[in-house]
Amino acid sequence: MVVLIADDHALFRYGISLALESLYKDVTILQAASAEEAHRLAHSTPGIDLILLDLMMPGLSGIADLKTYIDSLPDIPVVVVSGSRQRATIRAAIEAGARGYILKSANGEILRHVLPLVLSGELYVPAQAVAAEDLGQANDFETSPLEESNDFNPDFKSLTPRETQVLKLLTLGYSNKEIARSLGMLEGTVKVHVKSIMKKLGVNNRTQAAIAANRTFRGASNPIG
Repeated sequence: MVVLIADDHALFRYGISLALESLYKDVTILQAASAEEAHRLAHSTPGIDLILLDLMMPGLSGIADLKTYIDSLPDIPVVVVSGSRQRATIRAAIEAGARGYILKSANGEILRHVLPLVLSGELYVPAQAVAAEDLGQANDFETSPLEESNDFNPDFKSLTPRETQVLKLLTLGYSNKEIARSLGMLEGTVKVHVKSIMKKLGVNNRTQAAIAANRTFRGASNPIG
């Protein structure tokens, strides 16, 4: 796997590199200190699998430039790495074409879950980044049906112990395949559990389930315990 880290802070690039090397034995890491350098490397180096891109760096002035930048690299998935937790920023990054959004405050271990998810074609947005109480500007983001309902009261007690384990991993951005591997079950069984979880919680998709569960599981250090 070849990963390009684009960030203007050398210490941050170093930290991400160490995290990746500790998680993947076969990873090749490229580094760029500016958007221009990252763009040049992306076009001159064959086989880059993923770009971890800082949102604010020389040559990239935030969301305003992000879509154009991502469009210029159509064959390489881009994951934004940013310190901003604002809903408007997260949503705009995804709408601009980013395949994921990682908070700079996240533990390096999150890369173990995000990278396979994105490389398999799925989208990663951290549940804690879209939970209403974790963001200072709720009006920046279009309210979801989940948050519009004042009487929404998900019945977590109705979940089986196994469904609770699946939900905790789901809130961390695990794909069905990763949940299956972590819990020692078939991927098809995970899909059945996810469908049951959404029905019991009265939500329409995985993201809504994660948002609802985040308040409950935020304090848990072990997502399976």
